[in-house]
Amino acid sequence: MSRKRSQLTPHVRSKIIQGIQSGGYPHVAAEAMSVPKDVFDDWLKRGDEPDAREPYRSFARDVRIAFAQARLIAEIAVYKDDPKVWLMQGPGRETPESAGWSVSVKASEKSSGERNALLDPELMQLFRLLMQALAPYPEARSQVAQTLLNIGVNENAA
Repeated sequence: MSRKRSQLTPHVRSKIIQGIQSGGYPHVAAEAMSVPKDVFDDWLKRGDEPDAREPYRSFARDVRIAFAQARLIAEIAVYKDDPKVWLMQGPGRETPESAGWSVSVKASEKSSGERNALLDPELMQLFRLLMQALAPYPEARSQVAQTLLNIGVNENAA
């Protein structure tokens, strides 16, 4: 039994984009228009190729724009309705690339005479910069992160 190949018609394209703009995930919006996920993914892949042809090139671009617009609307709504959640879980959260509002300080169990040198703010900033520099090299970044983690575990055990 052969499956009819979905066509990227102006109607299908418009309905998928509308579904994404309304807050649906892209592949769900495609499925709602009887476009299987693998076909939808193929359309996006074809649209993202350097020598992409229409209608795939503009479709892939419009899908990205629609998804970004829907996400922005959701982020703005959370910001207005519950700023604390926005700070803790949204764009205001702490990431390896930027400081945020979400990292809470935990009380130390060590006496004031003991100090973990790895938690020095300047050293932590150095670690952040190192991890950023290694971002294009995920295997090296992972190895460095694991080594730093092991040093911290060994220091805490001492």
